[in-house]
Amino acid sequence: MPVSVHMFPGQGDFPVQVLSRAAARDGALRRALRAVYEEIDASAGTGALPSPAALLLGADPPGGRELARGPVGLQQVAHYGAAVAWQRVLAGRYGPPDALLAVSFGELAALTAAGAWTVGAGARAAYGLAGVLARTPGGLTLIGCGEARAAELAARAGGGRVAVGCVNSPRECVLGGPPDRLAAVEGLAAAEGLSAVRLHLPFGSHHPELGRQRGEFEEVLRGGPPIGPTAVPVYSAVAGRRYIPADDLAARVADCLVRPAHLPRILALLAAHGHTDYREAGPGSALGRNAADCLRGTGARVHGTGEERVHGAGTERVHGTRAQRVHGTGEEERERGQRTVTTDRTLDELLHGRHHPGRLPRLHRALARHPYRVAEAAAEREPYLYRRLRSLLRALPAAADLHADPDGLAAALAWAAVADPRLGMTVVTQSVLGQGSLLRLAGARKDVGPELGAVDAGDLRIGYLVTEAGRASSHLGAGTVAEFRPDRREFVLRTAEEADVKFGGVPQYPGPRGAVVIARAVDAAGRAGGVFAFLVRLADHDGPRPGVALSAPVPVGALPLSYHRVRFDGVRVPEAHWLRDDADLDADGHLHDPRTPEDRLRRTLAVGQDLWGVLPTALAALARQSAVLAVRHSRHRETRAALAPGTPLLAHRSQQRALLGALADAFALSCAAARARELLAAARESDAAGAESGFAPWAAVSRPLSAYKAHCADEAERIIAECQRRCGHAGLADGNRLAGYHGFARSFDPAGGDSRLIRYDLGRALLAEAGPGGPPPVPADLGDPGWWPAVLARHQHTLTAWLRRATAERARGGATPFEVWNPLLDRAAELGAAYAARLAAEDLPRALAALPPDGATDALAHLAALRAADRTAGALLRHRTLAPGELAGLENALERGYDRLLSHLEQVERAFAFPDDIVLPEGFPEGSPEGSPSSSPGGFPEGSPGGPAREGRSEGPNTPSEQEFPE
Repeated sequence: MPVSVHMFPGQGDFPVQVLSRAAARDGALRRALRAVYEEIDASAGTGALPSPAALLLGADPPGGRELARGPVGLQQVAHYGAAVAWQRVLAGRYGPPDALLAVSFGELAALTAAGAWTVGAGARAAYGLAGVLARTPGGLTLIGCGEARAAELAARAGGGRVAVGCVNSPRECVLGGPPDRLAAVEGLAAAEGLSAVRLHLPFGSHHPELGRQRGEFEEVLRGGPPIGPTAVPVYSAVAGRRYIPADDLAARVADCLVRPAHLPRILALLAAHGHTDYREAGPGSALGRNAADCLRGTGARVHGTGEERVHGAGTERVHGTRAQRVHGTGEEERERGQRTVTTDRTLDELLHGRHHPGRLPRLHRALARHPYRVAEAAAEREPYLYRRLRSLLRALPAAADLHADPDGLAAALAWAAVADPRLGMTVVTQSVLGQGSLLRLAGARKDVGPELGAVDAGDLRIGYLVTEAGRASSHLGAGTVAEFRPDRREFVLRTAEEADVKFGGVPQYPGPRGAVVIARAVDAAGRAGGVFAFLVRLADHDGPRPGVALSAPVPVGALPLSYHRVRFDGVRVPEAHWLRDDADLDADGHLHDPRTPEDRLRRTLAVGQDLWGVLPTALAALARQSAVLAVRHSRHRETRAALAPGTPLLAHRSQQRALLGALADAFALSCAAARARELLAAARESDAAGAESGFAPWAAVSRPLSAYKAHCADEAERIIAECQRRCGHAGLADGNRLAGYHGFARSFDPAGGDSRLIRYDLGRALLAEAGPGGPPPVPADLGDPGWWPAVLARHQHTLTAWLRRATAERARGGATPFEVWNPLLDRAAELGAAYAARLAAEDLPRALAALPPDGATDALAHLAALRAADRTAGALLRHRTLAPGELAGLENALERGYDRLLSHLEQVERAFAFPDDIVLPEGFPEGSPEGSPSSSPGGFPEGSPGGPAREGRSEGPNTPSEQEFPE
């Protein structure tokens, strides 16, 4: 069922003549406009303005420029009233919306539509804003490039006074500033081949220099009727989140004058919250076009362009991806220019993300400098990993820029993990979690700026210490204590009990080492606060710092790194390295935290969503590369069986099923990973605030991203394990990398948020939310792209209904919550897993819709869906989600799916393979002896198609320089 959003645009898109023509053609719109404008005329808040109804609905309506030349406030009040009326028509014609999206000036109409104030009160605010804007200096320029490029141009030519005011789409921004400075930026943009158009708005907005004007507008708002609670959720492009009851809406609306509006971010949040249908409340079309651009690849539908949107069946358009026909005939579509097919990314972009053209080649060169080495002994392993890490860091942008780009962060992790899973884990702990915490939670960037720079330069190694040895994986609290000493303005860390000892990676590196440590804050009065993060120096050139005790290395065979138990006894941490977020300590050392302890814990651990947004990309990359290695092994491995001696292993149907299936499953994993990257930008605190933590905090941090983490880790482990088995002893050899890939994937069952606990909480949360209703319909054709997502939606419905009945029955008997849930946790986990699998199943058709038509990707997606159904068939039949007859054709469909993909095998292999020089160990020639990592029957062949040649040769494994750390 569609989940709808009505969108309210800003002042830059109010085509007056389109409004007048639409009103002349549509009686319902004309009546709504007249009613709203008459309500505005009857209010006392718009001075002596002429009636907008008389002007716009008369025989000779004015144009936009003529309206702008009228009295101050006329244009704004007319625009406001048109948006309110248009939204009423949309609600009457298509049903009430599930949410409202407000962009800048559109906040006023959105709050009216949400019931927060009357039409007259909103008109009074629009009129008051117009008075403020009439005294506001500056201008606005529309520029045809993305946010980063726009900011760069502003910095180069704007003299420090031009700022990005609006991010409309990945390819369009609005800059604000003094007109002369804007002219300089426009000239630079033109010289670089970019479009830059000055908007016909005689004022500035969304600019940090307009603080005085912001204050004046807030006074206008506070001088009028109070803004009440919203009856419909309102998402603000300026606030970057959904408004909540605790918000001071007068202050937030006034923020539009000084803060930027970021449309891609708020649309990503809406998409993450399940909204699928978008309609613009107004006569313009720019917001709809930008929304379609932002939502490509999500499966969402953006309806309509301008005046055609309100005229009922047969005339509404659909923008964006999956632009499926809603009304009318194919001939009508062509006449109206509707896009029914949109291909907005290539397969490489799906697998690796969108990047500057030089990004991936830089990663490749950095990782190829030092060939893979098994390096089992720590004395050899640690210098080798440090070399690779330094090379990688030099190829990456600064941490702040890297974390602002989910595709870039995900690619760095994925390529590092494919090159060496141990290096990938180092990137997780240092770059994703460690630096991510500093960027998210530091009270001021300057407090941790030197440390961020030192990590970027490779001069400081940091980790992330959250797990406590005696508390396993729940992370619902912290036993480690940080006591504040006001006389020295510092914290003192202590490990209170044996169970509180931290466990994690601390590199054996003779230089500065630190960690982000999760601990309970205790203020100067001895009052326990919430759980916070602290940047702690653990060791320097002379060894561990005073008060830090590191155990002997704890061997972990699946992923060999330097793991230790870490104990703190009076470790001093300066106040600046308390990652306080929005909490504070007063002069007396008393803690002031605006958040509840539960919310503080969730906020402190919110860096987990950065990991969940990028980890699936790394897991999918490992799964793809494992499948490629196994295919190459099977192609070159000859069998000695009497049935067909000398036949390549890949000719055997059982091997084909396993490895073609692994490629298809890895493709499905890659589609889910691409969706997780898209959701990362939407993973903001607004919707999760106050969410309950059950067995762990992770589902409360971000439900969909935690689900993706659990699902993708399980799937990658399964795919890689099957590839290992199909390679015999070569799959177990460390040099062939499959064992390391499997260890990396397996480690993220408990790491990064325990997957089992995530499923428990997902199941419980879904049960609490789910409402009544029948199961969704399932297409009869197994080849329908919507068949498998529909089956899983029905399965989730079936499991939810069963679990609701079971919990209600136990609760009626007077059982405690523990007694209710204890025997049902496995069923809750099953429901959580079904929810995650449904998300991933929906990503397959969503990804295909955004890719160019191609037989290979169609074959991969089709086979992946059928294989998932085959693996789940027992549960589907056991729970009566499907009847046996509904799966009768599955086996034959699978066989046809394998044949279909087999014809595209070489194409898929080329697309999935990483370059040889980052995945093959040093000395990996053709014809190596049996049992070595090679192209012989016991190993893997070289020849990753399309892989660039190595640009040089690093020192060999026996050279002295590899046994030492570089200067």
